[in-house]
Amino acid sequence: MKRFPLPDLLKGFAVFLIIPVHILETFIDYPGRESLFGKILFLLGGPVAVPVFMMVMGYFVALSKKSTVQNVFRGILIFIAGIILNIGLNLNLLLKIWTEGLKLDPLRAIFGVDIFYLAGLSIIILAVLKTIRNGQQWIVLSLILFISATTSYFNEILMVTDRNYLIPFIGGGYSWSYFPLFPWFTYPLIGFLFQKRELNIRKLIKENKIAMTAILISAFILVAFFSQFGYETTIDLTKYYHHNFGFILWTLGVGILWVFIAWFIVLHFNEFPVFVFLRWLGRNITVFYIVQWLIIGNIATAIFHTQDLSMFGYWFGPIFLATVGITLLYERIKLMNFKAV
Repeated sequence: MKRFPLPDLLKGFAVFLIIPVHILETFIDYPGRESLFGKILFLLGGPVAVPVFMMVMGYFVALSKKSTVQNVFRGILIFIAGIILNIGLNLNLLLKIWTEGLKLDPLRAIFGVDIFYLAGLSIIILAVLKTIRNGQQWIVLSLILFISATTSYFNEILMVTDRNYLIPFIGGGYSWSYFPLFPWFTYPLIGFLFQKRELNIRKLIKENKIAMTAILISAFILVAFFSQFGYETTIDLTKYYHHNFGFILWTLGVGILWVFIAWFIVLHFNEFPVFVFLRWLGRNITVFYIVQWLIIGNIATAIFHTQDLSMFGYWFGPIFLATVGITLLYERIKLMNFKAV
């Protein structure tokens, strides 16, 4: 299977930041989360983690040679995997609700709109968009602008009083809706559109150094000018999960700069052990993500928001090593089975 070092590195960086953010978000107490260290972790895990990963995913859906049916089926399987993962990572909590009568709604845990739900729905919609022959790119661009511009509006009108577990997949400010389509579907769409225009963009950058410099300078000015806004949105998880057009624009600027940095690394430092390891993480991002959440989610039920910041390293080291070890074991078993066949 052909590998793409740049996307693998981008995904590797993204998933590397997942464990510290999840530990901070679920284990550490309020003073720790509000500390400078906590805010730095949230900032690092914000614009270069999920948004970049979703853009990469959209890019590969556009590049895929699979049929519409195959892509739709893949999206459905990922969505179902999201249900299974949510049950698995909340198993300890669900058992306590059942056996100890905790006054918590189990459906919020099961249908908490995490990345797998977003990824599954995004792949299904992108698969349908790929069937459009005339004006496809204009439609995708229109969707990007529409979703990013109307998210705040839809977040308000979708907050219905009735208990509803379908609407949070679309949008609204629900506490269990972490990655709804409004605004998060913007990022797969951006990756999808980039792939469709990639040859033109590459040609422009290669033949016109002034254009490349202008893009980088514009992105840097955008990121710097709105840095305070971007920082405040990223470290406030409610705002981050339900952000608006301004943050999408800021994240796009960060993403452009981040991709150029990663591209430079691939060109000049590709064989450095740390980057080889990060590319390996990127290739195994799905397994790594599942394993870390199964571990962190079930521990979090017992120690939710009770740990002092000084305990962060105590939890991070063993959990990270265990996740890497299990992922490596899974890769070896999968390879052995493939060779056996």
